[in-house]
Amino acid sequence: MARACIALLLTVALPAHALTFQTRMEEVEWSVEGDKFECRLTQPVSGYGDAVFVRRAGERPVFELKAWNNLMRPGQAQLYNDAPMWQPQARARLLGYTAVSDEQVAIRVPQQQAGQMLAGLASGLHPTIQRAAWANAVEPVRVVVSSIGYQQAWTDFQKCSAGLLPMNFDQISNSVVSFASGGTHLSASAKQLLDTALEYLQADEEITGIVLEGHSDNVGNRLDNRELARQRALAVRNYLVERGVAEELFSLRFHGDRYPVASNRSAEGRALNRRVNLKLEKS
Repeated sequence: MARACIALLLTVALPAHALTFQTRMEEVEWSVEGDKFECRLTQPVSGYGDAVFVRRAGERPVFELKAWNNLMRPGQAQLYNDAPMWQPQARARLLGYTAVSDEQVAIRVPQQQAGQMLAGLASGLHPTIQRAAWANAVEPVRVVVSSIGYQQAWTDFQKCSAGLLPMNFDQISNSVVSFASGGTHLSASAKQLLDTALEYLQADEEITGIVLEGHSDNVGNRLDNRELARQRALAVRNYLVERGVAEELFSLRFHGDRYPVASNRSAEGRALNRRVNLKLEKS
């Protein structure tokens, strides 16, 4: 009974007529391109734009619809996996809603829904976006991503994804290196995190600066805590410099216990406050 209710909720009622943009079967093309930082799986949709699955290093894929001429009115669009005509027994399944903007990238679909779109493609379904048109047109606009040729494209996309770095710029730039109480030595987990950051630093030639901010909990006096914070920042810098990162890239700041991120009243909170924040800068 519960499954039947869920299936009913996921079934989407579609209007009989819509202005539909979909590439003809014999003209469907997929392309895969990328590098260590990002992979893109693209299908041009005739007359509308590019449907692109984007996977950044350290993340799952998202979906973008880049419109050459966006005919959808800004607002909430339906997102669903539609059944092709050669699967008459299948029914369209609603994946939720997504925002339409009037920018060149008209739609950005987050990871969970993008994963459902990819699963639909693997099952031979067509991910579809539907939204009212501009100027109060009677017919809504429907953009369809075809599953034709998807299997080979997915294999190529996986090969590209296998070469991605383990983390991206934003993730590395929000890294937190933790320390034991009163300690300034790097733990095994801290070194593992810095090794990952090092892999990124060696790959990205656009990095112009690395900011290290040392912190402590409130155990002890302020002068000692400030020195602890300094030693922790130095420990992180020295580890990276010894592995080839240019020393002139680093800027060190040490704050002691002035900027806690958690309450110092608990052991868990104090552990979170004993840290070095690593931030990256680009020109």
